[in-house]
Amino acid sequence: MEYTELADYPLPAGRLTEWVPRVDDDRWEPDPRGLSYTHQDHCERSAPGSWIGTVFEIHRRYDVEAVRATITAYMGRHEAFRTKVRRDEESGSWLRYTAPTDAVQVTDRAHTEPRTETQVFSHLHSWFGDTVSPTAWPHFVLATIEPDDASRALSNGPGESFLLAFAADHSVMDAYSQIYAINEIDRLYAHALEGIDPQLPEVGSYVDFSQSERALGETLTGDHSAVRTWQDFLAVEDGRFPAFPLPVSVDRSLTGPAAQSSISSWLLTSEQSDAFNAACRNAGYNMQAGILAALALTNVRLSGRTTLRTVMPMHTRDEQKWAAAVGWYVGILPMEIELGDARTFGEAVAAAATAGAANKGLARMPYSKIAQILESTEIPRFVVSYIDLRFLPDAEQWQDRKGRALRSNCHAEDEVYFWVNRTLQGLNISARFPSSDVASTNVHRFITEFVAVLTAVIDSDSGTDTVLTSASRSVTVAAE
Repeated sequence: MEYTELADYPLPAGRLTEWVPRVDDDRWEPDPRGLSYTHQDHCERSAPGSWIGTVFEIHRRYDVEAVRATITAYMGRHEAFRTKVRRDEESGSWLRYTAPTDAVQVTDRAHTEPRTETQVFSHLHSWFGDTVSPTAWPHFVLATIEPDDASRALSNGPGESFLLAFAADHSVMDAYSQIYAINEIDRLYAHALEGIDPQLPEVGSYVDFSQSERALGETLTGDHSAVRTWQDFLAVEDGRFPAFPLPVSVDRSLTGPAAQSSISSWLLTSEQSDAFNAACRNAGYNMQAGILAALALTNVRLSGRTTLRTVMPMHTRDEQKWAAAVGWYVGILPMEIELGDARTFGEAVAAAATAGAANKGLARMPYSKIAQILESTEIPRFVVSYIDLRFLPDAEQWQDRKGRALRSNCHAEDEVYFWVNRTLQGLNISARFPSSDVASTNVHRFITEFVAVLTAVIDSDSGTDTVLTSASRSVTVAAE
């Protein structure tokens, strides 16, 4: 499972149909449940054209009414899709409105003329960017593409199949929601088309979760330990979030934020991932700690600094009812890995595990509320995410279905994001970073050295005693 932009996905030529949810005006009811602090902050600061989504194949015959029934059922299961917000002009507060399950209607808009691969991409890129917004409903739109004969032959897939792609606003969806959607939508389609029991779990409502997060945030004050931890963490860089450890300069003469580049790369095979995980376990820790340790060692080898500072997203699905629920169940952790005199992987992974445990549970505290208390408008600059996706429902089918999580393109002059995902196929990294020669050079070199650290652990007979503080001679850092 890769996490990329739509431009990196091999879309087929064929017949395109848009699918747009609709609710009559009189079906919206005022809802007293508050927005999560994360949702509110997103509404106030989200850039136009920002969205996340998913694309995958459904390996059954295409049927218009079955697609309509599937989307209706999917939105009926998840209240996040059936709620909208608006800002009261007088008070400035955000008001929520929610529609019942039976209020959702789904309209199909079929394009009569077949489209080339480029035309399909151009249309979806433009439509998703123009339509999806945190303050305009629907927050979720879909498209299906029925491949033409040439595309179907090139794909070497099943005789009856079609592609489904959707875009959603981040306020109603997170990475887990994007990926769970493949399994859920496919099963709902099988039910609509053939009557097959989808065997899906009951799910809770993200609107309820938002209310609980709001209540939690309202208990925070300036002397709360979570607030003090963040204050101390940000103070290290004069109130700013940590920056990527290598230069990522952009042309300051440009007007507005710079465009960002994006890459996706497979770091390790499945067998190599198992071997690296075994080394982590032999040291007494999990693979997340191992990944962080390898990043910290990469930092030492390239920058010479023994401390790696970053921000790490963590899911907040702390009850079973949230496990498969669509919503934005994500908090962030301040991460500071101090290697000190550590020279081996075993020492580094212990330091990484200590750093992770230091702020365990802090992700559940809404950072957007903490930022209000600290009067900070800063946003993360260097972010590292790690997710193990191997055990999600139907994960073994993602490769055949050509499933991929999507994000829109982005503009930011100094942000570097790493998404490291472990799947049944191996270890993948997706990254976005400023579109400058210096940034591209240094991010690619950082990833190259990261792989060198990972493989050194795997290939070494000494395992956790492997000395990993010397950089590969072929890897150099670009200067600003």
